[in-house]
Amino acid sequence: MAVAAVAGAQGPAPAADQDIPDEVVRKVDPSVVAIQHERAGGSGFVVSEDGYILTNGHVVRGSDEEDPTQPAKAITVILHDEQKYPARVLGFSMDPDVALIKIDAPIKLRPAEFADSRSAHVGQQCFAVGTPVGLKRTFTRGILSNVERTDLGTETKVFQTDAAINPGNSGGPLFDRGGRVLGINTYAGRGNNIGFTIPIHVAAAVRDHLRERGRFVRALVPLFITNELYDELARSLGVDKGVLIAYVMPGSPAEKAGLRDGDILVEVDGRPCSARTKAELTDFEWEQTIRKPGEAVAYTVLRGPPGGRERLTVRAKLEAMEPLPEMGKHAGELVELRYGALGLGVVPVVRVHQLLHSLSEVKGVLVRTAVANGPAAKAGLRPLDVITHIAGKPVADVEAFARVLEPELEARTKAIELTTVRGRRRLATAMAPYYDLRDRKALLVAPAKDADSVDLLRRELLAEGAAVKLAGPGRPTALTGLKGGDYDVVLFAGGAGGRGLRANDDALRIAREAHAAERILGAVGPSALVPVLAEKALLGKKMTTSKEDSAEAVKAGANYTGKDVESDGRLVTTTGFDRATVRDFLRAIKRAVWNRE
Repeated sequence: MAVAAVAGAQGPAPAADQDIPDEVVRKVDPSVVAIQHERAGGSGFVVSEDGYILTNGHVVRGSDEEDPTQPAKAITVILHDEQKYPARVLGFSMDPDVALIKIDAPIKLRPAEFADSRSAHVGQQCFAVGTPVGLKRTFTRGILSNVERTDLGTETKVFQTDAAINPGNSGGPLFDRGGRVLGINTYAGRGNNIGFTIPIHVAAAVRDHLRERGRFVRALVPLFITNELYDELARSLGVDKGVLIAYVMPGSPAEKAGLRDGDILVEVDGRPCSARTKAELTDFEWEQTIRKPGEAVAYTVLRGPPGGRERLTVRAKLEAMEPLPEMGKHAGELVELRYGALGLGVVPVVRVHQLLHSLSEVKGVLVRTAVANGPAAKAGLRPLDVITHIAGKPVADVEAFARVLEPELEARTKAIELTTVRGRRRLATAMAPYYDLRDRKALLVAPAKDADSVDLLRRELLAEGAAVKLAGPGRPTALTGLKGGDYDVVLFAGGAGGRGLRANDDALRIAREAHAAERILGAVGPSALVPVLAEKALLGKKMTTSKEDSAEAVKAGANYTGKDVESDGRLVTTTGFDRATVRDFLRAIKRAVWNRE
């Protein structure tokens, strides 16, 4: 990948009343793109001839509440000449708010040139280009109002500008007067003429991580907190330069390496370090964060009271930081395991959780969701509780949690015993699922390969009290010998594998048998065509399917509506667009079961 070069330091800013030169406008215009997808849109800019594009993470992030790492599903990039191309997300971060996407265009694109954003200064002329509020190719001019904002809850410094930044500008470039990118515009402030930009040297570091690893991987020695040595603190400690280590987590690798609360860090790998301001501290921490996990690091610290301090060297190894929970402007990187029927969702416990919420050092899973009036909330569970045991069995992680819980659901245990830790207290309680589909039998048909929503459908049906059989091509339980009329509900899972079910004789037979026995038929995404292809009588029923398969539905003569979820009597279908849509589909299935009775 040939990426944009970094220009040298800029000279003095031109007079404020000078216009943006026409040749600069012509230079930058082909590099700026518009970005659209199913939920939102924004801007971006080309960074290589072969189609790599930088934008904001929040521009391409999907809407999945349970998995914040999922990007939007159908992203389109619109070039300056109105040519449109589908894009794939190579990776994104929410803090710093940077994403790298890629299009495959038959022509060479014009990459933007990067400025030296470390040399940016207040008063420097700049201009933003993007597609604000749906208006295409908009240029707005201003100056850099501040180049050291650290009070916005972000991981790095950001620039402030009075160039107009509006919704839709997000992800677009902020240029200097010479048409070099100073940063990525990320969001507007709470007042007029206030917008914020991620410096391009920060974005470039994240870009490299996303291109090589698919995510931004932070390096650290877990886990210690630093503080700037502002003038008063430096005088009280009797030091001229350095970085204060304000806290070292007990039992952490940092403590085991030899770091202690109150140490004054003066060198990293033999190079002096110092931070007198929050901005300097933010820069120092960023330079450590973007190092490579696995590298050895040597910290030289001063320890002890003034006049009696000793100079020590502490050696450690940088580690890849665990995925982050929600914090500040970061939406988090932890995938939630949610059981909607229980009103319960859990995530792994990471060290940052322990630091942020003063959690006890116990093994378990953290409650993220406890829906009011759901079984979990009625059992007294609250967000930030740590579940350590189910039915007396330890659940050290999310995988163990599911492995222990689901047999209890399968047995329809009336009251599932739970042990939790809240603060320093250990509590015992019991969760009583509603089991709204108790005594119902469900057949979940899904191929072993390329099937979507299988785990979600299976665990929610279990949590509703249904007896679930999972079968399909390539699975331990084959479809041969199964009869659709033996089940109250027959569901066909989605994904590319669902298309194969449309030509599977056993799948079609089971759908016909279920219809003949007046059972509930449900299908997700591409597999939504299975029932209507199996039984001509269903062609008149309203149905929906994935956008990619809508033409096939129309061609087959189906009564295609295009809704996210469609319910018509005993036939319930969904696009399967995301988890929220599949959950709506399951609620419609449950209503269909009740209406049938």
